[in-house]
Amino acid sequence: MESHKKPRLFVIPFEQDDPKKCTAEKLKKFGLVVFTSKPVGIVLNPFSEILIKQMPEDEAIYSLKGITAIDASWKKREEWGMKFLNRYARRLPLLIAANPINYARPHMLSTAEALAAVVYIMNNIQLAETLLSKFKWGPNFIKLNQRALEVYRKSNDIVSAEKEVSEKYVEYFRI
Repeated sequence: MESHKKPRLFVIPFEQDDPKKCTAEKLKKFGLVVFTSKPVGIVLNPFSEILIKQMPEDEAIYSLKGITAIDASWKKREEWGMKFLNRYARRLPLLIAANPINYARPHMLSTAEALAAVVYIMNNIQLAETLLSKFKWGPNFIKLNQRALEVYRKSNDIVSAEKEVSEKYVEYFRI
């Protein structure tokens, strides 16, 4: 059953990208995220060794405190990547980007894609669709990753699920 409780979504903006292309700015404009300077709840960090939903407390933290995404340039990841490796840092499992900057590249998600992925995996598909609906290319993210997202959402063992998806990459992604 889909979760209908809307989690709190936060973004730490580093303002390293073109503001016109910044997905976090657009989500903020629509009132879907709140900008913050400090992490709240689970922190999405691609450098974390722990996957979202891997730890037993993840769902409770997600529901009670929310999710924080880091909005920064992939090209400048050395500047920010290690700053937010706290005890609640989590990375997303293997997914591919639909955004025009990094289309079809694994793990190179925009902030909007990352937030949509985590809420989808945590069983709030409707919110994921709402977040992505603000971008022309947004709905394509779910189309490209549908099978993988469903495996992750339904899995009780996200590490094994990611391994399965990685081993059958071509079958899981519709590029």
